Amino acid sequence: MLDTLIAYHCAPALAGIKPANIFSCRKSDHPALCRELCSLNSELNKKGIYLEILCECGKRALVMLYRKNKLRERLSDAEISKLLEGFGYPKNADIGLMIETLRNRVTDSEEFPHEIGAFLGYPIGDIYGFMNHKNENCLYTGYWRVYGDVEKCKECFRRYDVCRDAILKRIRNGQSLVKIFCAA
Repeated sequence: MLDTLIAYHCAPALAGIKPANIFSCRKSDHPALCRELCSLNSELNKKGIYLEILCECGKRALVMLYRKNKLRERLSDAEISKLLEGFGYPKNADIGLMIETLRNRVTDSEEFPHEIGAFLGYPIGDIYGFMNHKNENCLYTGYWRVYGDVEKCKECFRRYDVCRDAILKRIRNGQSLVKIFCAA
C-alpha cells in the first residue's frame, strides 16, 4: 500500500516537522504510481503537501514529498541559499525551479547530489561535513550522518521516530493519508 510506504519514509514532512523527505518505490509494486501520486496530490496539495518524482528508471522511482511553505522557508535561508548557488541552483528562484534543478542534478550527476540534504532539512554543518568527509569523522549515524551536535540530532531522530510510529498506527487502524492530513 502506497500510503504505508509514504508514511514510513515521509512522516516528519507529512507532519510538518521537516521540509521534505524522499523515498524509493518499486514500480512493480505500484504499476500505476503516477496516477496514484496524482490522486494523492489532488487532495494533499490543498494542505500544502506535494509529491513529485525526482527520477525514475525501469524498476524504481525516487519520490520527494514536501511541505511547500516549509521547503520555501528552508531554501530561502541565507546559508542554504549560498550552498545551493555553489551547485548551480538559481538565486531567489521559486520552489518549482529549485525542484526542477534538483531533478536535473539527480538525473545528470555522476554521483548522487549531496546538497539534497538542504531540501531534506539536514543541519548545514552536517551537509558540509558529509560533502567534505564522506564517512570519515562522522560522530553519529541516524537519519543522516552527524558531524556536529550529536545530542540535538538524536533528539530530532527520536521525534521523527515517534511521528512515524503515530502515523503508521493510524494507517494500520484503517485511515488513509488523505483522511489523516485533510480531515480538518
